[in-house]
Amino acid sequence: MKINFKSIFGIKEAATKISPEIQEQLKYDEGVDFYYTNLINAIILFSLTSSELDKLAGPAFDPLFELESEIDAAFTPVCFETVFRNNAIDDSLKPELLAFKQATDDIPDNIWDWDCIESDPTWKIIRQKANELLDKLGIQDRTYNEDYITVYDGEGNILKKGKRVYR
Repeated sequence: MKINFKSIFGIKEAATKISPEIQEQLKYDEGVDFYYTNLINAIILFSLTSSELDKLAGPAFDPLFELESEIDAAFTPVCFETVFRNNAIDDSLKPELLAFKQATDDIPDNIWDWDCIESDPTWKIIRQKANELLDKLGIQDRTYNEDYITVYDGEGNILKKGKRVYR
């Protein structure tokens, strides 16, 4: 027979409480694969030529829009930090990734079009940096990962169901 001396003497164990900040981190940690995929996809988009980007175009995928929106989503601070907190990417690459994001932010508005993506020196430098980053990250394939994309038909039916991000 096991005797619980703590309860006999009225000793209560301290309840383990997780701070709201830690709870929030744990919630984001569940989505680390999504955030990592988003970051890699964003860099892949910037590594592609206009003809390669054009091949990705579809009814629900506008490559020019995705170039801008995906990079912004990937570098949302909480998502970006989650990737590093969970060791999905080595911390030593963080400064280079942040410099890349700044370089994409600095692309002048007047060269955000198909012709410039192919020929403008700024875009050529961005494409080169994107490819160098992907190499450093060990990403050999420059294929956009659609694992988290859900595709619907015109009537709202699911044609392809993407992975769930997190609970």
